[in-house]
Amino acid sequence: VEEGESPEEAAAREVLEEVGIRVLELERAGVLEFYSIGGEPDWVVYVYRSRKFEGEPRPSDEAEPRWFKARDLPFNEMWVDDRVWLPHVLAGRRVRGRFWFSEDYGELLRWEVEIEEGEAKQAR
Repeated sequence: VEEGESPEEAAAREVLEEVGIRVLELERAGVLEFYSIGGEPDWVVYVYRSRKFEGEPRPSDEAEPRWFKARDLPFNEMWVDDRVWLPHVLAGRRVRGRFWFSEDYGELLRWEVEIEEGEAKQAR
């Protein structure tokens, strides 16, 4: 998030810069915190979803966009935490997640995910 920019504005800007799509509507879908060592998160990530956009995705140094059906997502090619929270977001729920990794982020040690819309808290 750049100075003077809201998380929503940053998300729309990043999508345009990284894959060439202009997002027309954003819906906040969650907040994720990532920890390695220490008590403060290394990253706080705001998660958004959108079904309305303009343009065709294009590859960049940041991403090689591809379309998948939700059931066919290649979780083995993604961050290990994605399989914990992303299915909930794709199902229309909002999540708040905390993920603790080894110092080099090579191993997910534990996680907590709170799911809105009547879902129970999940943890490992």
